[in-house]
Amino acid sequence: LATQAGLEVPRESPQARERAERRKSLYDVVEAAAAYFEECLWGPRGRAARDYLIGRGLDEAVIRRFRLGYAPEGGMLRRALKDQGIEDGALIEAGLLRRPDDGREPYAFFRDRVMFPITDRRGRAIAFGGRLMGDAKAAKYINSPDTPLFDKGRNLYNLANARLVAHDKGRLIAAEGYMDVIALTRGGLPESVAPLGTALTEAQIEAMWRLAPEPIVCFDGDEAGRRAAFRAVERVMPILRPGASLQFAMLPEGDDPDSLLASSG
Repeated sequence: LATQAGLEVPRESPQARERAERRKSLYDVVEAAAAYFEECLWGPRGRAARDYLIGRGLDEAVIRRFRLGYAPEGGMLRRALKDQGIEDGALIEAGLLRRPDDGREPYAFFRDRVMFPITDRRGRAIAFGGRLMGDAKAAKYINSPDTPLFDKGRNLYNLANARLVAHDKGRLIAAEGYMDVIALTRGGLPESVAPLGTALTEAQIEAMWRLAPEPIVCFDGDEAGRRAAFRAVERVMPILRPGASLQFAMLPEGDDPDSLLASSG
């Protein structure tokens, strides 16, 4: 066919093959970490994390459905995955370890946090969000850094689970955070996704349009949520086209989808 059309068949270069192999092995690394975090959550050291999630109204079925986990303190992840033959270089490339500039040993990026696996469209774990349980001064939520598998401006939390439902219903809801998506799913709205700690990007809006013509943006009912909603307006205006827009559900002051569902059903 290529000869008839006067085209040259693209041939994979050795460099492209090497990149593909590295990506494939990184999927295995992130999946091993997700399984380890799950194991920690249900083990003795995950008790505080389990209590936190149950206190937020989640039952075991929901926790397991979303593969929530717990990242322990110290170098336990590094040691556990090294026992599986996974070296530091792969953990650093996957965003699970960081190497200090002063030459000290690599340290875990996520420590003492509840873990939310982030998947690609096919449901493969590619990154994590981590939430502190206490009132420490560190950031409440952090996400994996960008890696060969993960671009936080292009991915959406829960996209793999929401895809089929959104296609069937012709409706997609974008909330702000992980817990909002989980609450919406428990409330009968599994066609829900969330951006990953950033304002909605053009790439994320385009990804949502592939599932529904007018996704519903439902951010928190506070000043920050309203600012985020107006930033989404600014992002979508230049790329609006016939049959592709956004709708906005504005929540009562002080509510987010999680709290509104908890108080009002």
